Amino acid sequence: MRRIILFTIVLLSVSGCATKKVEPEKQLFNYAESDQSLIELLIKQGSNANKKHWVSFMVDCETEEQVSVIISKAKLVGFDDDYISYSEKRKLWSSSLSAPMKLNLVEVSANRAKLMPLIPIKSCSGVGWGAAVEK
Repeated sequence: MRRIILFTIVLLSVSGCATKKVEPEKQLFNYAESDQSLIELLIKQGSNANKKHWVSFMVDCETEEQVSVIISKAKLVGFDDDYISYSEKRKLWSSSLSAPMKLNLVEVSANRAKLMPLIPIKSCSGVGWGAAVEK
């Protein structure tokens, strides 16, 4: 009887482990690589990296309230807000948070680092950015 119980327990644990759904680990987005590519593209377009650029970081979240809270906190750390809008297609609320900075990886990364703690990971998307060419 003990052998049957022991065999049943082992069989259940093995089949439980074999059928357990394992979710793959999420890869962290490499912002530095993407930021450097965008900086290089702007320089190729004629931008002077040593001049101040008005860089806008785009924030996308599930609710308007989340975006409003992020904006109010971002203003405290030196960003200007531009708008809040809703995309029917993407079903997301968005805003653009801007600050003047030189076009280099250190300044872009430092400013993104000010924003990232303000943004809820589960209900907001990654933070992209853009800038106009400054000659």
